[in-house]
Amino acid sequence: MAIEDLTGEEACELVALYDADKIYGKRKVLQNLTLAVVAGQCTALVGKNGSGKSTLLRMLAGLTRPTSGRRWVRSEKLVTGYVPERFPPFSFTPAEFLLSAAEVRGIDKAAAEKEMNGFLEQLGMDRFVHVRMTQFSKGMLQKINLIQAMMGGPELLLLDEPLSGLDVKAQEDLLRVLVSLKRDGTAIVMSVHESTLIEQIADRVLLMKNGQVVQETRGDRLAAPAVTRIVLRGLDPAAVREISAHSGVANYEIRMDVCEMEAWSDSTDLIIREILDSGGSIVSVIPQEGMGIHLREWLQPSELLTEGDLYKCLP
Repeated sequence: MAIEDLTGEEACELVALYDADKIYGKRKVLQNLTLAVVAGQCTALVGKNGSGKSTLLRMLAGLTRPTSGRRWVRSEKLVTGYVPERFPPFSFTPAEFLLSAAEVRGIDKAAAEKEMNGFLEQLGMDRFVHVRMTQFSKGMLQKINLIQAMMGGPELLLLDEPLSGLDVKAQEDLLRVLVSLKRDGTAIVMSVHESTLIEQIADRVLLMKNGQVVQETRGDRLAAPAVTRIVLRGLDPAAVREISAHSGVANYEIRMDVCEMEAWSDSTDLIIREILDSGGSIVSVIPQEGMGIHLREWLQPSELLTEGDLYKCLP
């Protein structure tokens, strides 16, 4: 698609991926992914660990290249802010770190100081501007991580678990900042587990599984029921894994002696038939309220059962 041919929403595209794959060794982390990021919109990425969210953010940022397919960017001078999931406790003070980062980006020192102080105050960190970050908690480090990405008026803001380590007040403070940036035209793409953040700022939600976008929800549909919980028993782990690989299954987990499987509503009948044909029995079928995002996606990793636990829990 030529740039001069873009119209409407396409004319506001900042960066896009076309049929992008990413392979590390023998593992395909992203598969045939096509995605466009539009100015002034917020896109939320959800999915369990290993679904490809972080790799997608890095590819949008230009930090990693597609193994095949291509990345298109409207301008090579696109101002991008990136918040990695892990931010180390550097032995700098916030002032030292943030002003150095601003200098590297070519931001005027006076403007950088004003902007830094404003963000520090908004996130309740102004008292710690000259304190070594080696003394900071995870939440305090995350605030500095966020500020470094937001300085300089980014056109594109990429956030990998932005609320990680933040208390409720800090989350509310950050939400206000993000809403303001979005209103000013910043495009936001964020990997998140928090439904509140999605409901208040996201224009669309992309559910990722095995390196692919398997579900997209936009606008008013964000609050629409889209998923059905199927409680089943009687299948061995191999059969559960085979059925869960179906694109109509959001995910599955083990609770006591049963398996709970989430199926997108338009695939529910097909998934139930596969369960029955495989020798399983249905305990219950329950339509879920809300955005249709699987409960497991909001849980912390420590709360989840591992693959090996299947053999302990399934009958």
